[in-house]
Amino acid sequence: MDFLNPTAMAIAAGVTIPPLAALYFLKLKREVRLVPSTLLWRKAVEDLQVNSPFQRLRSSLLLILQLIILILAALALGKPMMEMAQVHRDSVILLIDQSASMGVMEADGQTRLDKAKILAAKQIDNLGEGARAMVIAFSDRAIVTASFDQDKSSLKKKIQDIVQTQSTSQLTEAVSLAEAYAQNIIIGTSQSGADIAPVRPVSPAKVYIVTDGRIEDSRRIALQQFDISSIEVMRVGKRTDNVGIISMGVRRQYERPEIIQVTAEVQQYGPDKIVFDAVLYVNQKSVDVQSVTLAGHTDDPGSDASLSQRVIGFDDVLEVDGGVVEVVLRVDDALSADDRAWTVIDPPQDVSVLLVTDNGYFLRPMLETMAIDLTIMEPDAYESAREDQLEDNQRSKFDVVILDRHSTDRLPRGNYFFWGAIPKIEGLTVDGVVENEIVFDWDDTHPLLRHVATETLEVLSWLKIDWPAESVSIIDGASSAILGQLSRGGNQYLICAFSLLAENDAGELMINTYWPMSVDFVIFMQNAVQYMSGTAAAANRRSLEPGQPVSMPIPVDSKAVIVTRPDQRQDRIETGQYDTLHYALTREVGVYDVSPSLEGAGKFAVNLFNPSESQIAPASTLTLGVASLEAASQEVDVNRPAWRYALLALLAILVLEWVIYNRRVSI
Repeated sequence: MDFLNPTAMAIAAGVTIPPLAALYFLKLKREVRLVPSTLLWRKAVEDLQVNSPFQRLRSSLLLILQLIILILAALALGKPMMEMAQVHRDSVILLIDQSASMGVMEADGQTRLDKAKILAAKQIDNLGEGARAMVIAFSDRAIVTASFDQDKSSLKKKIQDIVQTQSTSQLTEAVSLAEAYAQNIIIGTSQSGADIAPVRPVSPAKVYIVTDGRIEDSRRIALQQFDISSIEVMRVGKRTDNVGIISMGVRRQYERPEIIQVTAEVQQYGPDKIVFDAVLYVNQKSVDVQSVTLAGHTDDPGSDASLSQRVIGFDDVLEVDGGVVEVVLRVDDALSADDRAWTVIDPPQDVSVLLVTDNGYFLRPMLETMAIDLTIMEPDAYESAREDQLEDNQRSKFDVVILDRHSTDRLPRGNYFFWGAIPKIEGLTVDGVVENEIVFDWDDTHPLLRHVATETLEVLSWLKIDWPAESVSIIDGASSAILGQLSRGGNQYLICAFSLLAENDAGELMINTYWPMSVDFVIFMQNAVQYMSGTAAAANRRSLEPGQPVSMPIPVDSKAVIVTRPDQRQDRIETGQYDTLHYALTREVGVYDVSPSLEGAGKFAVNLFNPSESQIAPASTLTLGVASLEAASQEVDVNRPAWRYALLALLAILVLEWVIYNRRVSI
C-alpha cells in the first residue's frame, strides 16, 4: 500500500482522534436538582460520587467504532493506492511510436496508437510521489510532446493529443532527445518558453518504448547516457494481414510520348493466399483493372518468396496529357496507407537540348537524328548570351545542356552533360590526363548503360578528375572514374571525362575513341537524353516519402502560396521574394496541390513505399545497436486507488455505530 498524500492523512488523524478519546475520559458536569428519589438512577448516583473531571476509560464499543471511522477517514484523505504494479520513484521517459504501422486497426476496433496511448497513460498512473515523466512521440522525426512534469492529468492529456502519421519509423532522434533531457531535466511550465531546470541532481531515468517494433534504424542506435537495462520495450498489436504497394513507375514511350506504361510492385505480408483487384486511375478516371493473386508470406528460407510478390503492369495507356496517375488495391487488410500510390506526370512534349560545341563532329549529327528540339551554340556565344536566352525564372530554358570540351560556371538550375570538361563548382577539379588505360569496371544496372555493351569502349585519354564524396561513379578506369554523376544545388551533372575528339601535340583535332562508330553509342545517347531530361520517368521526380521536404518552383511575383493537403486542409506559406517553395508538412500520403504555381509544377505526391512499415507483424525483439530487447506484448497493471474502499468501510461502520447507539438509548 502506498499513500499519495500522507501529510493530509497525518494532519487529519492528529486533529480528530485525540479529541475523541478525550471526550471519553471527561466526566459530565451534572446540574444539581432536588428529586424525590434516586432509586431508579443508580448510575447517575455513581457518577455524582466522584468530583474529579476525568474518569477511568471504560470499555466502549461506540468508542472503538468511532475511532475506526476517524482512522478510515484519515486514510482516505491520504489517498492510499493498492500496489498492483511497481511505483515509479524516479524519472520516466515514454517514447511513443506514431508511424504508419501504428495506424493498423486491431480486432477490438482500436488502432495500435490507441493501445500505445493506454499503456503510456497507465505508466503515468504508476508515478510515485515526486516522480516526473516526459513524453516523446516519434516517427520519421521525434517531437517532445511533454517535458518532465509531475502533473499526471497534464501528461495524460498530452499523450492523448499525439496524432497518427503515415511516416516511417526512426528511433535515433527520439533516443538522442531522451538522453539530452535525462542528463539535464527540463521541467515544463504552462507558459511557452518558460521551462526551467531543477537544482537537484538528475535521478536515473526509466525508458519505455511503446511500439510495434517495426523500426528501421534501431540497429544504428548508439546509447550514450542510458544503460540497456533501463530500457523496456512495450509491444502493441497482433494483426499480420497486409498487402502493400512498395514501388511504382510511370514511363512514356519515347517514340509515342502520348502513351504511358505504369508498373506497381506489390507485396503480400500476411500468411494466407489472397486474391484482389488492382485498379489504375488517370485523373480520377478508371482506365484498367487487373486481378492479382498472391501466396501467403513466409519466413521459411526454402520457400519461393516470389509467390508473395508481383509486379503489376498496366501497358499502353493512350492519350494521357498529364495529371495524376493512381494505383489502388481493392483489398481489405490491416493498413490502408500502402494500398494506394500516386504519381504526378507532365504533359508530353519534345525534349529541348542545347549543344555547346565548337565542332560537334560526332555529337551534332547524332542529336539531329533524335526526336528532340535541338539548339546549338558555340562556347563564346554561350558565355555572352543574354540571360533570357538561357534562363527562365532562374532556371535553364533547356531540359538538357550538353557541353563539348567546355568548362563553365554559368550554370542556372538544370541538367548538364559534360564531355571532356567539368562544371566549375567547388570540390570538382582536374588533376592531369590519363592515357592508354583500359575500362576497368562499370555499373551495368544504371539506366544510362541499359542495353549498352560497355566492354567494347576504348579511349585513348581522359581527364583525371578528383570527384567529391557525394558523386556516383558509373564507369571506372584503372586509376580514375571515366563517367560519373553528381547532384548539387538543384543541378544534375553527368560528366564524361573523355571527349570524342582530342588535340594532338600539334594542336590538331584527332579521334579519341571509335565508340561513336558503334550502335552502343547511339543507345547510350538515347539513354542519356531520356535520363537527364526526366522523360524516362514521367513522374518528374515529384514523388516523396512521408515526412520528406519538397522544394518546388513558384512564380517570382507571388507573395504567398496555398498548399492543399490530401485531407483538404490548407497551409498558407508566405514566400516574400523567393522563387522556391520549401514545404515539409508531408506526413500524409496522397496528392498535394500548390497554388499559384508554375506550369507543370502545381502538384506533388507522397507515397509510403516502405517494406518495413508494410510488414506490420509486431516484432518480438528490438535491437538497439548491438543489444537485443524482448518486445513483450503486455498489459500494464495500474496502482489502483484504495480510498474508495476506505470510504465504503467508513460508511458501513458509521451505520453500525448509529444502530448500536440508538439501541442503547432506547434501553
